[in-house]
Amino acid sequence: MEFVLIRLDEVDSTNNYAMARIQHGGLPEGTVIQAMQQHAGRGQRNHAWISEPGKNLLVSLVLKPAVISHQPPFLLSMAVSAGLREAVASICHQDFYIKWTNDLYWDDKKAGGILIENTWKGQYWQYAVVGIGLNVNQQQFPEELPNPVSLSQITGREYELLDVLKQVYEQIMKRYRDLQGGKTRQLIEEYHRWLYRKDVETWYENEGQRFRGIIREVLPDGHLIMDTPAGRKSWSFGQIAFVLD
Repeated sequence: MEFVLIRLDEVDSTNNYAMARIQHGGLPEGTVIQAMQQHAGRGQRNHAWISEPGKNLLVSLVLKPAVISHQPPFLLSMAVSAGLREAVASICHQDFYIKWTNDLYWDDKKAGGILIENTWKGQYWQYAVVGIGLNVNQQQFPEELPNPVSLSQITGREYELLDVLKQVYEQIMKRYRDLQGGKTRQLIEEYHRWLYRKDVETWYENEGQRFRGIIREVLPDGHLIMDTPAGRKSWSFGQIAFVLD
């Protein structure tokens, strides 16, 4: 699959740009939209993604997952998260972890995030737009962000964004091809190998109440399975919060 790159100086959101292009004729699978600056970047649950212009990786990858329409969509999130994690770990020679559902963590700090937006036509999975924000060279972050970290802060080096992008693209597409080929077991195992706080008892919050819990697994449909003092529970995204202090 050919690596097609569309580079933008500024845009509201690379995901918005990709979705608009899809609505007006489509884009080839594998197309990457990269922006130097976003003025309306979005993360999960409509949270803003804040980035210093020209310092970080702000991209959207266009996929056409029709061949995996019969599989749970969250498997694609697992594939993307595992690919991003492997790329960044190789670049920095550090251990990174996947925080459920699909944030990238290093030492209890957030280095990146993923937002996947899908278009369906009946049961046909038409497009998946994979938005990725990765803190690369930024040195200072707004105080309102609770726990950000950049690759440069971790290693003391600066990185060429295009080099980082190519490695991220390669690792994500490798796992995407594995998913297309039915290699779901290996993918799920990789996701769990690097799942943040797996098998570690620590604090979480639900509806303002804190409790101790132990993450055991994430199901292919995206539900988090956790052991709690009240027994084993299944959580969907947004029902619990990780306590980080």
